[in-house]
Amino acid sequence: MSNPLNGVAFLDGFADNDRNRAMDFKRNEHMERLAALRDSQPDAYDRISPTIRMGLGYYENDKKNAIAHGIDVNKGNN
Repeated sequence: MSNPLNGVAFLDGFADNDRNRAMDFKRNEHMERLAALRDSQPDAYDRISPTIRMGLGYYENDKKNAIAHGIDVNKGNN
């Protein structure tokens, strides 16, 4: 969202975007396999499309955010 909308207080207060993203986190086995590939075979991982690698980065950021908010990220499809 744009910055002006992030600073707007709604009737129920400011939106907690981090908490909302944490609650929406869904475990993705495909992304988990990509992370394992990155760790075990970096040369093969480097040949993957940059778009897919960016997607993995977003997924891992959302996963860290979910962990910080106490969401269990180890079970499938929460």
